[in-house]
Amino acid sequence: MIVHTRCRVDDRLETRLIGWAVHESYTVEGDDGAKTFTGRHFWGRVRRGYVEPLLGDEADEVAGSLGLNSLPDGDTGTSVAILDPVFGERDDAEAMRWIVDAMVWNLWPKMLPEGGDAPMRFSAHHEGLAVPVPRPSEVPHLRPFVWAYDDMTRLVEHKSMGRVLGRLGMRKFISPQGRPPRVAQEAGIGDRLHHTCLMRPVDLVVKYLEGPPFFEESGGYAAVFRADAAVDRVFAAAEPASHDAWLVDKLSGDDQRLAKHALRKINDAMKEASGPARVANEAGEGVSLAGMSRLMAGLMAGTAGEGAEAVFAADTTPPGGSSGTGRGSGGPAGAGGSPGPRGGSGVPPGRRRVLYDGAPEHDVVDGEAVIVQRFILPDAGSYVVHGRPAVALGDGRGVETEPPIGASIPTVLGWRAGSGPVTDGSSLHTVGGDGTVWSLVVRPAPDTMTEVTVVAEAGGDDR
Repeated sequence: MIVHTRCRVDDRLETRLIGWAVHESYTVEGDDGAKTFTGRHFWGRVRRGYVEPLLGDEADEVAGSLGLNSLPDGDTGTSVAILDPVFGERDDAEAMRWIVDAMVWNLWPKMLPEGGDAPMRFSAHHEGLAVPVPRPSEVPHLRPFVWAYDDMTRLVEHKSMGRVLGRLGMRKFISPQGRPPRVAQEAGIGDRLHHTCLMRPVDLVVKYLEGPPFFEESGGYAAVFRADAAVDRVFAAAEPASHDAWLVDKLSGDDQRLAKHALRKINDAMKEASGPARVANEAGEGVSLAGMSRLMAGLMAGTAGEGAEAVFAADTTPPGGSSGTGRGSGGPAGAGGSPGPRGGSGVPPGRRRVLYDGAPEHDVVDGEAVIVQRFILPDAGSYVVHGRPAVALGDGRGVETEPPIGASIPTVLGWRAGSGPVTDGSSLHTVGGDGTVWSLVVRPAPDTMTEVTVVAEAGGDDR
């Protein structure tokens, strides 16, 4: 590797260049016995028995001869060149993707804007072609850590010692779809996120500390802990040479007490976050409480039906709303309809039965996080089906009827038959009785809980 850097030393800029390689250790027999070497080799200028960087014009001249771009006058920065790398089983494209992912997952705090500009700018090139470097907020499994970083308002302190240890931010969310990149997996990130990103005040990732899994499989949490500058030396001393852990047992006395207390507080916060709670995230991937509706349905008036919720008999009104085809996130809603094998006619004239096929689920359609509610139209005939998503109010108080001015609201994106493509439209014109499992696809509003209702009416032109 060749590293070419320009840094500030006191009140002046200094350019440096050094090269090194890491191989296996080896032993050489000499006149004064055997000498064992680490396998680390350095290229630079030998001074006082050590290899030190080339400086100034000499460093720039050698960098230019190696094809490294020179830095503009007055700028600081670092270029790293890997010469003739061995990629193993990876081809060039896979290796470059791995390098870029390694930069993003280990250096992402340096990519976040501070007052308009990020502290560092990152780029990658392979044989003259640029390799895209995504923003941290564009990486699904990394995005929750960015949110947690923005929420670092919780003070972590050792009260009896009167020391501030750092700040903690925590976010809960719907787990991203798919597997994380290989780099993240090597750092301990699995299909589900339940980790805290540890860092010191320099904002470089030390470790993704794993906590207890979130109680619900589709959810997760991510946290960020940044050590306070006043105790930076404590955590720095706890790091091994690879700078990828905090080995508090290396410490002693008060330093060990402080570091252990910080990790205990972090683990306590993760344990608390793993328990039941409402879940929402910046992308608006809200969770309906229809699962709770099913659990509570046995306590309500009505009888069980083929759908996901209770089917209310004639002249019964589901709690929280009129009888009919609705379902709620805060309580069970009826899936009533025309007379059938399990109930009477519990819907207004013109309505048709809708049987829900499970609770609403989280999915990604065309790269967008959505809520999907599957349903069946069990009776033959023509239907006009409407989706009625709404923002659910807290504490089971129903749905929001008058959103604040300018507030986002959940919207119907379209409909899907089976596993087919999504068809746009706020309403669905179709026929029932053929066993088709339909899906209503909804875009939730950011930072809300979403209630999904499907209403079917007789009529339409069978489109």
